[in-house]
Amino acid sequence: MIQDNAYNMGFALTPLHPDSVILGGGFEKTYLDTLDFGQGVASPVWHIAQWHSKFNLQHAKLMTASDGSVYYVNEGGSLKVALYPDNSLLLEVNADKEYDSARISGQDWPHLLIEQKFVENSPNVGAASQLLFSMEVKLEKAENKMTEGTFISSLHTAQTPFYFILQNANEESPDYNQKIWFGIPSYDYRFTEMNNQETVSWDIGTNTYIYNVPQRPVWGDISFQDKKWHGTEIDLKPFIIRSLLAMREKDVFLDTTLDDLTITGMNFGWEVPGTFDVAIRVKNISLLFVRKTE
Repeated sequence: MIQDNAYNMGFALTPLHPDSVILGGGFEKTYLDTLDFGQGVASPVWHIAQWHSKFNLQHAKLMTASDGSVYYVNEGGSLKVALYPDNSLLLEVNADKEYDSARISGQDWPHLLIEQKFVENSPNVGAASQLLFSMEVKLEKAENKMTEGTFISSLHTAQTPFYFILQNANEESPDYNQKIWFGIPSYDYRFTEMNNQETVSWDIGTNTYIYNVPQRPVWGDISFQDKKWHGTEIDLKPFIIRSLLAMREKDVFLDTTLDDLTITGMNFGWEVPGTFDVAIRVKNISLLFVRKTE
């Protein structure tokens, strides 16, 4: 379901603020630039979001590193995107260039996210015998730049969630167009061990619930802080079934069946609501839809 997981067609670059997309009539009308890594492709299926950064990747010059990677850096040096010869993608946020002081409650934070919509062929959950998800990630850098005594765990972190959008696509359903963020957590500065607990939270920015699966069944007993490659191959359908039950406890998807649910898109990358300099590499992102047999 995820196209171009070698990033050969590059990325369409969003504005700095989500409101600009809404006011400008949608993503297609508001893209600022194409980051094509010198491959000259003008029709990317991916876009890359630089929400709430102080600095813009627009018109960034393509650079080449000694390790063979090619990369873009914004004018302030706070965001970097690099493509490596093994088709892995580096996402780097240097938040010490974004914050003048420790973030306070209600203050926006920089994001660097890769996103893709499943517009023409959104997989139907009920029609799938399996939804096989896989990816590999490697933490490259995680530096706490906060001064002593300013870190508050409820306000400050750097994390790399992976989200699918689960949406009711049945026009005859009372829940038509209801959706949630279905999350697969990976790195979070605050924690060194994988948890075994699901979480449900409310995203103020999109007025949407977030359901996060437990980490341990996805990643195993690992720690991203070892800065090695870690991968997962897992069937998401049992977790989606569980998320449906959890959402009903929040009065969401009360009249939704698995046959009503589709996966309409995904995003992955950094959210950095704290003064941290961080970088991660990702490769081989895949979602395989295995159709039920008659």
